[in-house]
Amino acid sequence: ATRIRESQSIEQCKIVVGSDDKMSSPEQAHRLASLLGLSTGPNSLEHEEHEILCSFKIIEGCGHAVPMEEMRLWREDLLSFLN
Repeated sequence: ATRIRESQSIEQCKIVVGSDDKMSSPEQAHRLASLLGLSTGPNSLEHEEHEILCSFKIIEGCGHAVPMEEMRLWREDLLSFLN
């Protein structure tokens, strides 16, 4: 996370994790989002220059393969983030 922040290569990111993920737990994903600069809300744009605005979401009932297990929810969430 430190290298990503220092590189200033991204301004926004989205971390999506399954609630039942055994490889990357929701707690680990939330910690990564916090280290990157977890946003305070879905439309929050208040951040310091070169800070990463990171949003975080848990998809209930999914394991590690969220895009395959809940492809519609994942796709809708991704498209919402990109727009």
